[in-house]
Amino acid sequence: MKTTLNKIYKALTGRLAKNIYLWLFLGYVVFDMNYNNEHRYHHGIIYSPWYYWFIITGFLLQMTLVYVNNLWLCPRYLHARRYGRYTLYVSLLVFVISLAYTIGVKIAGMHFDVDHVQQAGFVTSPVTKGWAFEDLLTDMQTYTFGNASWLFIFTMAWYMQDYARQRRAAEQAEKKQVEAELNFLKNQINPHFLFNTLNNLYGLALKHSENAPGAILKLSSILRYLLYESNTPMVSFEKEKEIMQAYIELELLRITDSKGLHFSVSADRSDYSIPPLLWMPVLENLFKHGTRIITNDMRGDFKFAIADNKLTISSTNNYKGAVQINGSKREGGIGLANLTKRLDLLYPKKYKIEQRKDDQDYSIEVKIDL
Repeated sequence: MKTTLNKIYKALTGRLAKNIYLWLFLGYVVFDMNYNNEHRYHHGIIYSPWYYWFIITGFLLQMTLVYVNNLWLCPRYLHARRYGRYTLYVSLLVFVISLAYTIGVKIAGMHFDVDHVQQAGFVTSPVTKGWAFEDLLTDMQTYTFGNASWLFIFTMAWYMQDYARQRRAAEQAEKKQVEAELNFLKNQINPHFLFNTLNNLYGLALKHSENAPGAILKLSSILRYLLYESNTPMVSFEKEKEIMQAYIELELLRITDSKGLHFSVSADRSDYSIPPLLWMPVLENLFKHGTRIITNDMRGDFKFAIADNKLTISSTNNYKGAVQINGSKREGGIGLANLTKRLDLLYPKKYKIEQRKDDQDYSIEVKIDL
């Protein structure tokens, strides 16, 4: 039943239906104007059987003019930018239709008072009774101008529709391209994370650590998320928070002294939806560089916060080396570079990344207008 209703709705709102509505409306306007004129002036035109044939023939010529142009000349020549050929054929079309219309007016005038009829093209003009070619050219001047005006209006309508169609096609192609690039970037991040985590699990297994089973379960939940849930454009904040905490706990298993590491994940409300895994390159970078240095002063601060539709991801850690997102040195790997590319696609001109480093510390702050 629902499928049938959808088909009926599409039929009633489709392109063909809209064209039918247009011509029915124009026909109603013409007949209504002639009916009112008859009741006001009593010309007697609507009582002639030739009146209806004349109006219907006029509409058929108008429709021929419009659809030959919009369905053949415009797509074949105007769309292909063959303007010279289009101008030639459309001029010939207007001439032929105007000539046929003028002949129809002359024939109808032999049977009733056609000069008082509101015609199909909304252009009226008295015609002579002569049938010489010069008489026809003179009589058809007004109709030629009227038909050219009608054709211009419908050509503009076709052009706007064609432009809108090309714009939609371009937007769909761009959307597919963006989705493909985002998936490519996410696929680059995920193996990078898996490689690091398996190394951690390998270390736990060598030590026969009792934490290994729990770590495997955490890894299993993260991998399930990466495979089945992170392929959507948006995920809930609560789910991201759960995976972030599992990731942090998994990384902390290999660190004997983590008192200098601090992590904060918060939001001013729980119903936010955000792109998945934006936090991973920043957090990955903190663990990779902030915990690999042999020091008694291991420090690392990570913050993921959403407030007033603004997302802030920041971290600070003690660090040796240089990490540049847009520069040539990228000891931090592909993660931070991919983050910039993802944000360029997801939030163009709506994000800001700031990095600071000195001999002791490295910090990064990402701000995004959601």
